[in-house]
Amino acid sequence: MDLIIRLAEPTDSANLLALLRQLSQESDTFCITQDLETIDAITEAQNITAIQQTRNNLMLVVADEDDNLYGLATATALLDNPEVAEVGVAILKTYQGYGLAQGLIAELIDWGETFSTINQLWLTVQKRNTPAIHIYEKFGFLVVLDAQSNGQDDEATAWPTQAMQLNMTGGE
Repeated sequence: MDLIIRLAEPTDSANLLALLRQLSQESDTFCITQDLETIDAITEAQNITAIQQTRNNLMLVVADEDDNLYGLATATALLDNPEVAEVGVAILKTYQGYGLAQGLIAELIDWGETFSTINQLWLTVQKRNTPAIHIYEKFGFLVVLDAQSNGQDDEATAWPTQAMQLNMTGGE
């Protein structure tokens, strides 16, 4: 089976919602702030369209030739600072360890440096998630302490977290 990384499309909405539900059941390091049961495929398709029409937000998916989804990555501009985008990356447990997360992060960084209007990627990661931290560090993300992550327990997970950021060298 061949998997590709591509932009999420509105036609992915039902599969994306199913992926998010499965990811939230498989992992306690992956958090979704919105109740997935309140979002239908039509609303999600509208969300995907809105995201992809901006230059400071992005949604990528890992898909096969039949449009089944195995992972995703998002960059979402902060409301109070639209030049900073928060990163989220998740891969189905069965497909972890094959470089898919690294491929998604590489694509996010390329987008950030060549197309977007952002100047920084930012994320929060649980300190116990050492594989993710290793990947982020490999791409140049640095640990920072700021108002968004002060090293205390994350309320959603009850696990210590840390903020990491990567400054963009390109951008427009």
